[in-house]
Amino acid sequence: MADTVAEDQPTDRLQSGIVIGQCFAERYLLEALLGRGGMGAVYRVRDLELNEVVALKLLDLTSETPDGIERFRREVRLARRVTHRNAARTYDLGEQDGRRFLTMEYVDGQGLDALTRGRRLERATVLDITVQIAEGLAAAHAAQVVHRDLKPSNVLVEGTNADTGRAGGRVIITDFGVARGLHGSDATLNTNGTVGTPAYMAPEQLAGEPLSSATDVYALGLMLHELLTGELPFSRTGAEPGSAVNLMQAALARLHEPPPDLAATHNLDPGLAQLLSLMLAREPSERPSADRVAAAVAELLAELVAAQASDNADNTPALVRQLALAVLPFSHRGPADSAYIGEALGDELIDLLAQTNGLRVSGGGATARYANRRDRDPREIGRELGVDALVDGTVQVVGERVRISARLLDGATGFQRWSERFEGSIGDVFELQDKLGKRIAEALRLEVEHSVHRGDATPEAVEHYLRARQLARLWKFKEPDGAIEHLQRSLTLAPSFKPALAAYANACMHAWFLPRTDEEPDYQSMAEQAIEVALGWAPEVAETHLAAARWHTQAGDYRSGARSLSYALTIAPTYASALAYLGQLQVEGGRPLAGIDNLELAFELEPSLAFCLPPIARYHVLRGEVPSYDGWLGRYYAVEPRPTDFPVVLLQLRAANWLGDPARLAGPAAAMADLLAPGSPIYEFAATLWLDPLTADELVARVEQALPLVPNPRFRTTVLQVACEAAMRHGHPQLGLRWLALAGEGPLADADWLEHCAALEPLRSELLFRQIKATARARADAIWWR
Repeated sequence: MADTVAEDQPTDRLQSGIVIGQCFAERYLLEALLGRGGMGAVYRVRDLELNEVVALKLLDLTSETPDGIERFRREVRLARRVTHRNAARTYDLGEQDGRRFLTMEYVDGQGLDALTRGRRLERATVLDITVQIAEGLAAAHAAQVVHRDLKPSNVLVEGTNADTGRAGGRVIITDFGVARGLHGSDATLNTNGTVGTPAYMAPEQLAGEPLSSATDVYALGLMLHELLTGELPFSRTGAEPGSAVNLMQAALARLHEPPPDLAATHNLDPGLAQLLSLMLAREPSERPSADRVAAAVAELLAELVAAQASDNADNTPALVRQLALAVLPFSHRGPADSAYIGEALGDELIDLLAQTNGLRVSGGGATARYANRRDRDPREIGRELGVDALVDGTVQVVGERVRISARLLDGATGFQRWSERFEGSIGDVFELQDKLGKRIAEALRLEVEHSVHRGDATPEAVEHYLRARQLARLWKFKEPDGAIEHLQRSLTLAPSFKPALAAYANACMHAWFLPRTDEEPDYQSMAEQAIEVALGWAPEVAETHLAAARWHTQAGDYRSGARSLSYALTIAPTYASALAYLGQLQVEGGRPLAGIDNLELAFELEPSLAFCLPPIARYHVLRGEVPSYDGWLGRYYAVEPRPTDFPVVLLQLRAANWLGDPARLAGPAAAMADLLAPGSPIYEFAATLWLDPLTADELVARVEQALPLVPNPRFRTTVLQVACEAAMRHGHPQLGLRWLALAGEGPLADADWLEHCAALEPLRSELLFRQIKATARARADAIWWR
């Protein structure tokens, strides 16, 4: 970890008596000096109490008054509000022998200034770094914290290759609030102890005006310009590049000159050039917020990656054949002032379908001339537009209700391939068009995918495939004449039928995850082989990558699972099952709010996916929010009236214990007896959640009977989590801690459970628990590293 403030050297007095290898403040083992700067020296240390590596900054506060030191304490408290993966955490402020120190998150990485010294980064890497910095700033600004000294040396990049400069991991902003606390008020520019660094100061900083979150956005704009071009904007001729004179001249030029136009001078993408110009606006009010910057750059990055990937068909899933499609203007029935609903819905559909791999979608301008045609012969329009299929529909407004019908028509024959009706309230028409647009787009995607590949299969093979999909929705995978058998028949008749290859891989994955019996086939090997075949023969099918995501996740490789989900959603952004699986992973893996958004969207896209709802209920009950928990569980049972899903019944049993409410145990206990044979190992294990107190030996026997029947590492981890809860329920905390440690040795990444589960409260003071929790949190964070 580089010291992020490197202007002046600390005093000799500050460093006297500091020896690498000694224990500092009776807690921190000094392992290495990482750097020195004007505010002190930074060491890599091991926190002996928590057995974790952290960074310790020994602070030079010799010139500070008591008021200045107290102000610094306040600023450290402020900096501790920032909790985000792209912002280094500030842990604690302490004092030893009159020397104050600060402990922070240790980052094993390279400073952005060192990473870029003498080299230019790839454009995609630059954009990725910018997105992560902007996301970290957005989190800080949401916590009312302004950095005020953002510059390359205050940004660290994990996973960098020192030889190539290739960035491969998390980007972290450091020193939140430290410069501010040490050097006084926002409006002061002191060249001996500057609040900020002149080369990266916003105009208002240079002018001594009040600062805001827009000040950080300006600094990020300067850094982005430097990363893209190799130089800071406003650089002057006549002075040596990078010299103090040149930097000061450039800084002063920001007060009076407009930002340069990089689209003209460096052939930069117009969208990126425009964003950069806004970030470097003279007036803070004209600059976008950090979260707007993050979203805009992420979109530009996605476009760049997609464009690069399209040049390499071996590395990017792409449909072999594209289907040309046009969306006709929807017919309107109702008051004239509601005609815009159909127009907006058509635009929404075009935008969504255009993101779907394998579709070539005509723009709205190509179909506008058909808006007022009474006779819209799909065959004639198909020939005129040169498309294979047409989307047509009507929008009817009656009072406060909107009814929308949509259909997919064959451009060659005029036959209707698919149709569906949707209804909603006009109260929030923009939300309505967004939801319905996504639902229609997903239904069309599936129909189009089947149409594209239907020529690869006989009618009988297609019939078996469609029957298997129906059975899969009912979770009938292993049964005789179930989904797996129908897919095997389909592939026997049509071995290269790609939708069936992908569906078979997913069906085998589901079968592997379910509790097994001694007589059943080896679904693990079947799943592994089916996924390998699907990835080789059907990489353009989104379902293939969902199967791969399930494989990686059940094996405990969550990061690879997230990557496969990203592939699936790149192919099909409205793929409800992939959104649902991603949401579940996010809820457990430290991104619960993003996960809930994806789960809700998946349920809106496909209302039959009731399994999207229990993870949301789980989020609320972990936080003791009982009405919300009951509400979401009630929505689940409105779709699935009978409790037939083992994970949902298990959640109800666990939640009753989390809430300390025995009255809630009777219903799910009875449901479990309907799901599993009483006396079977899994049933007897589940019964530990509602039976009267059991001895430690009785608990161990039940857990040890159940574990051999668990088919994969992730399921084993879940069993050990439940075993830990059961041990706490029956008064055996050390046994619970032992099982939790076993889960931690596996792929435990359920950060939300570890942080919020009430059943674990008696264990929180244990050092081992804190270590398990920290490891799981790190494992969860690593899922989402770029």
